[in-house]
Amino acid sequence: MNTGQLAALIAAVFFAVGVCVAAYALIKLARLLTEATRTLTAAREQNDLVVRQAQAAIDRTNQQLDRTDAITANMNEVSANVAELTEHVSALAGLGRALATGPVGKFAAVAYGVRHAAGVRRGGVGPAGSASPVSVTGSADGSAGRPALRPGAARMSGRQVR
Repeated sequence: MNTGQLAALIAAVFFAVGVCVAAYALIKLARLLTEATRTLTAAREQNDLVVRQAQAAIDRTNQQLDRTDAITANMNEVSANVAELTEHVSALAGLGRALATGPVGKFAAVAYGVRHAAGVRRGGVGPAGSASPVSVTGSADGSAGRPALRPGAARMSGRQVR
């Protein structure tokens, strides 16, 4: 074997070793690409799951907003009805005030007073069926037959009984 052949043999061995190293590197690169593909596929699936969950949350939020719009519309209707009711109550209150302070109210107050006084004179029961605030008692000081106030009761005139 001469030097040229020896150099060709050494070059062929180095070439074979280089091819083996390149094949090994390509195998490792293929494994790396396979793992990267698997990782990307898993990430894409997770991403799709997250997007579906986000879409479901958005759909639920839209449903809640639709319900809120319906409730708000109902509340506007209720508010309008309450305003109308307030107007009616104000009108009725004005009518009641006019009746109570006008001639009808004064006549009713006089009628009540007359009935109450008549009830007290008749037997101690007022017009509403309640016990009269005055009672006839006899006491040791000789005030028999005079009306005496119950404790805490006052006459309509505001005078105290002696």
